[in-house]
Amino acid sequence: MWTPTLANLPRARPIPKYERRLLLFIDFLGFKEVVASTERDPDGLQRLLAAMDDIGTLGEASIFKSQRVTQFSDSVVMSYRVTERSGVFWMINAIALTVISLAERGFLLRGAVTVGDLYHNSRHIVGPAMVKAYEMESKVACHPRVIVDPAVIRLARKRRNEDHTPNEEEAFVRDFMAEDADGHLFIDYISWNAVVAVAGADDYGYPDYLGTLSGLLRNGLAHEDVRVVAKFLWLLPRYMDAVERFAAIPEDAPYRLENPENCGFIESLPRFEDLAVAARARISEASKGKGC
Repeated sequence: MWTPTLANLPRARPIPKYERRLLLFIDFLGFKEVVASTERDPDGLQRLLAAMDDIGTLGEASIFKSQRVTQFSDSVVMSYRVTERSGVFWMINAIALTVISLAERGFLLRGAVTVGDLYHNSRHIVGPAMVKAYEMESKVACHPRVIVDPAVIRLARKRRNEDHTPNEEEAFVRDFMAEDADGHLFIDYISWNAVVAVAGADDYGYPDYLGTLSGLLRNGLAHEDVRVVAKFLWLLPRYMDAVERFAAIPEDAPYRLENPENCGFIESLPRFEDLAVAARARISEASKGKGC
């Protein structure tokens, strides 16, 4: 009969504890429909897998040892300990680059960034912060946007670069964001300032980037599901603002004189007035415009 000895008894494991962590939860908007479309499009699966690889590299070049990244299907969770100096800036920077890169491929993302208690290792992600991030993504973000908890801004001010004042650190972080009509901050992946001046995308590629968003809007505003239509009605005025800012550049302005092709192409992009009117009418009739 086998008798346990001290040598073969299981060793006591350290008691797991939550850590205060900065957390991102992000996923593809309309992933079920995206997957369904790959059955009809021979190249669709390849594009989708490339996009999933792209989102999976989120934070790959991080300088923080406490970083943890977990991908499952179309979703990614990334977290750092709150003690990492300028951790907020580097996470927001990584998110912005990823959101822009995926939009350029024709995929929109939705998600949330928050702070809280979390247990995150190579096998497990659990804790109040994960629950909060999921609820922010699914119940608050609603539209194709990644929203940012105000607690994240407070953390940026507290755990800042040692060469920055709290106001300077906050300003660097906020450069990637815009404030929405509902008061929520979100990662701006639409305006020229956020995409080119802050995130560093190619200025000469920005017209084509807006062109891709234009194509997504055309399909989204005409979608048969009014819940999808509502999401693209959120995107439309932000796209329109980007287009109209170029149209408003004076004829003798240095940028227009140096980049006439950029200005001309962007000014030629569709405004979707008729499609938007029809979309709003459909939503009003169905009374489903407020759902996520």
